[in-house]
Amino acid sequence: MKTEADWKYSPVLLCRPDIHPYDLPRMRPSFPRTEGRQVQEEEYRIRTSTLRYWLIGILAVSAILFIVMGILVTMFFSQIIDNFIYKELVLKVGGETYEMWRKPPVEPQLKVYFFNVTNPRDFLQGEKPIFREIGPYVYNERWEKVNFTWHPNGTVSYQPTRTFFFNREMSYGDESDLVQTLNIPLVSAADQMKYAVKLTRLALGSMLGVLNQETFTVRSVRDLMWGYNDSLFKLAKDVMPPENVVPHDLFGLFVGKNGSASDGVFTIATGAKSMSNYAMIDNWNGMTNLPFWQSDQCNRIVGTDGTAFPPELTPNTTLHMFNPELCRAMPLVYYKDVVHNGVAGYRFGPPINAFDTPATNPDNACFCPPGTMERDGNCGIKGLFNISSCKFGAPMAVSWPHFLHGDPKLVEDVVGLNPDINRHGFFLDFQPKLTIAMSAAARMQINLMLSKVEDIKQVVGLREMAFPLFWFEDGIDKLPDDVSQKLKMVAEMPEAARAGISYSMFGLGGILLFCVALMIWKRMKSKSYGAGGVNNADVEFEKRTDAVTVHKTNGKSRPAEDSDLPR
Repeated sequence: MKTEADWKYSPVLLCRPDIHPYDLPRMRPSFPRTEGRQVQEEEYRIRTSTLRYWLIGILAVSAILFIVMGILVTMFFSQIIDNFIYKELVLKVGGETYEMWRKPPVEPQLKVYFFNVTNPRDFLQGEKPIFREIGPYVYNERWEKVNFTWHPNGTVSYQPTRTFFFNREMSYGDESDLVQTLNIPLVSAADQMKYAVKLTRLALGSMLGVLNQETFTVRSVRDLMWGYNDSLFKLAKDVMPPENVVPHDLFGLFVGKNGSASDGVFTIATGAKSMSNYAMIDNWNGMTNLPFWQSDQCNRIVGTDGTAFPPELTPNTTLHMFNPELCRAMPLVYYKDVVHNGVAGYRFGPPINAFDTPATNPDNACFCPPGTMERDGNCGIKGLFNISSCKFGAPMAVSWPHFLHGDPKLVEDVVGLNPDINRHGFFLDFQPKLTIAMSAAARMQINLMLSKVEDIKQVVGLREMAFPLFWFEDGIDKLPDDVSQKLKMVAEMPEAARAGISYSMFGLGGILLFCVALMIWKRMKSKSYGAGGVNNADVEFEKRTDAVTVHKTNGKSRPAEDSDLPR
């Protein structure tokens, strides 16, 4: 009969019913070793160790490569994408950008508001003129550039055209609506004689009487826009100096503009040489300087035609837009951030002091018409830009609508004008990556500069003042949906792709580095554990074997009947 001690130290452990199998230490069976087997085991250990080192090395190199690639993507991916985009921006026949630039896939609208004079007789007797603004009269536009000439220096010449189509549904009324305003040809003729001798002025007054010319006229919107026959206008073409002869047979505010290439020949950079001067004007009608102003600074033709601008717009950028009708390049500066259809952009517009006098804006000194300072002792009034030098001598001036940002006296001299920055401001909203206009409202007002002229009875009662004729808004409310989606993709996709690729590279590199560190740690731990040699391992095995005790449950020996082993 075996005692507890016999069971406890029995060498046949698997036959002990009081010891659960999970209480047994894991033991590696020992087999008799031969010399050949020892050699095989040694070769196996060497091969296994070599493969492990190779694996660690490959993983480490891969991790470093992924991290380096992530750094390179972070540094150069945007530049690579930008170069690709810039390549697509270059104006060349057959390119998508060229086709959109040649014939924009938008439908701009021209909205015209006329100032109808309601008290002409009282005005001539000294009262303030009372205006009733009527409009808008809306015209859909189709823009197209024609007559291309490509030059080997990376420039192209063309002529811009605009065709207008009256939009009755969106208009205040019909083109047959009547407007009462000043007789512009008569006032212009009288102004030309302002400094002539008395006899000449009297002769002009008599001639105006024969031609039945009156101070005010009533014309339809269609006539004022696109021209009408005027006897004085025709006579003036025969007697005026050649440089002041208007190249039209009809008189109208937009005569010769519909469907014609009257804005001249522009030569601009295509971007093939550099994106820094993309779409910038090289010359206009073969000129790099205008002949109207007193210095090269004001005469210089700079900027673009307003339909394209160099990419990479920032709030610190100052753009310039050359307009032949304005006879100058208008600067555009940053206003604020905007969002259109989910696309972030910048709002730009002219500086508030763009039409200031030299007293507050010295840069405008060279825009004073020749002889103005010497004759009048000043250079006009704040808020007005005199364009008579480039409008055949006609006493015309431009301003912002309702004299916005102008001298308060301009508004005080009339009744019916109320400047509002939101309704009368000039702005362009750009997507900054490509500097493409997402929305634009180019607003300006045309004024007749009145002065007192003696001895001509038809203009008796006129006095020094700016007389508003009409104002207009030319631009687009929004881009087509497909164009907006492309802009959004260009704005967001490169950055998202750069972030995704770089983060993926860094992530993979970090994971591989962690795996390498873990493998090295386990290898070092294994070596440290086996540093005592085979004898120490055997001693440890014996200790673990001798330490096996009867399996207990809740502090008591496990009954034999609970054992899963046969007795």
